[in-house]
Amino acid sequence: MTEKEATLGRWHKEFFENIHLFVKSGLTESEAKSILEEFLVLSQSTPKPKVMDIFQEPERLEEIGVYTDIRTQPRDFMLKFLDPIMKKFKVEGTENLKLLDGIIGKYPVTLISNHLSHLDAPAIFTLLYNSGPEGRKIAESLVFIAGRLAFEPDFTRLGLYMFGTLLVCSKKDMADNPSLSDVMTKINMRAFRNSQKLQSDGKVISIFPEGTRSRDGRLMPFVDTVYHYVANKVILPISLEGTEKILPIEGLLFNQAVGKLVIGKPVLVGELTKKEMESFPSHIEQVSFPGTGDKKQFIIDNLALLVGSNLNKHKHGTYRNLYKGDVRETNQLITLAKKPEEHVVIIGSSNMSVAFACVMANKNVKVTIYTPDSEIVKQSNEEKRDIVHYPIYKLPPNIEFSDKPEVMESATLFIQGTNPWEFDAIYSKIRTYLQKNKSPMVNVIKGFTGSKKGLILEDLNELLLIERERLAVVSGACYPDQIMERKISGFEISAFEDSLIPKLKDLLSNNYVFTRTAINSRDTKGVQLGGALKTVYALAMGLVEGYFKRELGGNVDNTLFHLSNRFFNEMVSIGVLLGGDPTTFNGLSGMTDFMLACFGSDTRDRKYGYDLAYGTRPEKITNGFYGLKVLPNLIQLDEKRHPIVTSAYRTVIQNEDFDLIAEKLQMQLARI
Repeated sequence: MTEKEATLGRWHKEFFENIHLFVKSGLTESEAKSILEEFLVLSQSTPKPKVMDIFQEPERLEEIGVYTDIRTQPRDFMLKFLDPIMKKFKVEGTENLKLLDGIIGKYPVTLISNHLSHLDAPAIFTLLYNSGPEGRKIAESLVFIAGRLAFEPDFTRLGLYMFGTLLVCSKKDMADNPSLSDVMTKINMRAFRNSQKLQSDGKVISIFPEGTRSRDGRLMPFVDTVYHYVANKVILPISLEGTEKILPIEGLLFNQAVGKLVIGKPVLVGELTKKEMESFPSHIEQVSFPGTGDKKQFIIDNLALLVGSNLNKHKHGTYRNLYKGDVRETNQLITLAKKPEEHVVIIGSSNMSVAFACVMANKNVKVTIYTPDSEIVKQSNEEKRDIVHYPIYKLPPNIEFSDKPEVMESATLFIQGTNPWEFDAIYSKIRTYLQKNKSPMVNVIKGFTGSKKGLILEDLNELLLIERERLAVVSGACYPDQIMERKISGFEISAFEDSLIPKLKDLLSNNYVFTRTAINSRDTKGVQLGGALKTVYALAMGLVEGYFKRELGGNVDNTLFHLSNRFFNEMVSIGVLLGGDPTTFNGLSGMTDFMLACFGSDTRDRKYGYDLAYGTRPEKITNGFYGLKVLPNLIQLDEKRHPIVTSAYRTVIQNEDFDLIAEKLQMQLARI
């Protein structure tokens, strides 16, 4: 038996296990078996479309073309096949289809949808077809843009004959097949010309702007190559949920999943000709090109908002921070208010500062992130994203970047978001502005500085001469990456003046971030020290984890959690020695943050120590590394009183052999 025959045999065997789903939906066992058998027969007897011959005979492109029409038999069968599978799907927004009366055929119409599954196109066709007369009319006019790989498998090809298709080639396909890149370029050009002709003939071109399936169900960035298919056209936005559960990526077993298709209101994107606009229906809303900026990117982003507006808030993905996070039910977009209540200037672009910007953007504020790099500022503003730290996420319209120190003059609140080792580069140009503008300043960065005081608020006060009563610190057990993903997070606040706290609590609280006053509201040292010291001890925990995994193999949770109490007690003893209140370390910025840093899955400091234990010294500085480096400026490292941090210093900073240090440390901790 050949490998192909063996694979085919496994496919047939697994595929027939779907019989239980069809029986469960109300069919008899013989009816269910008949449907599955018919699927197998049709999938093997239905040939690949002629357009696939182009890749073997490129010279036949003009003769064959790139369009494949529907086939009645596969279409009718797939409707019957999908009906029991999609019984638990519902369609919403069918009333919006009536808005297209008199539009299709007279004006170009493009359907767009998020992309979750190989079955998305057949699912859209089926759900529209069965939704009523208007839906059936739209379904019968659909022409989907399809890559050549969609036609290859017998299993997926059958569904593509339910509607017309236009063959296109992706950038990845072209990169993977350089010998065919010329003919692929010609295919794409011809497909676009065909799409315009088909739209004038009353067809609705249908595309998935993400370019590929989302692997986690959340929206991915819309690719700019779809621009020409959507600009200056009427767009029908479709939002899908649940199709990824029908057919998992691996395997051939269907599920009778719960899901829905939401039909949004059609929108004219861009402009039509002057003559066309004279007769264009007034009930269709219009998204016009902006006067300045990247017009293409503006259109692409607005299409994502059209699709995302009808998705669950947890599915917004790349675009999640564009929606208000303090509104529970509806998908309301953040807007730039005409009269913001606050102008928040964030000093320094870092992971945490951008995360804080997105939290505060939910309020009626304007946020400016200051960084002296003019090129980063220019590109980030044009693309509405932080190109360095979070290039995947779109930023709301009330966040902007600036390299102009003068932006400090209008700030009503400053956020200190600069990493300690970048202080000189950032603050050298803005010092006088900060002294003149008496607005409060809040530090959100954890870690020690290189000064004799070692803490950020103390440096701001004593070196930059910022008045103490203006200063506050916000800290908590939070990864900035997860704040950007809008996962539930929390902070606590400490300030020299209690009057600063209520406003900060309001700015930093919404439906996914919960902020409270610190256990000791005025223990700014304790709150800072909890965040700074935990980075050092997380690095040390990574060293220990790496060492024991390397030596013993497998899971070493027993060891790590046994040591965690010793680590925390030593951390608190140093924190108290440096001026913190011992009770403060029981809060979010102390014990909770320590546990996250030492045992959380995304901690950079622990990973730094772990990699070092395996013999690799990471190039990128972390707060833990920098803190460990400057800690001798603040205390005398005592191997008896503080064996953990002293051993980490000798390993990381002085490059001593950690294997020897670890053996000695192990004996020392056993006697404590």
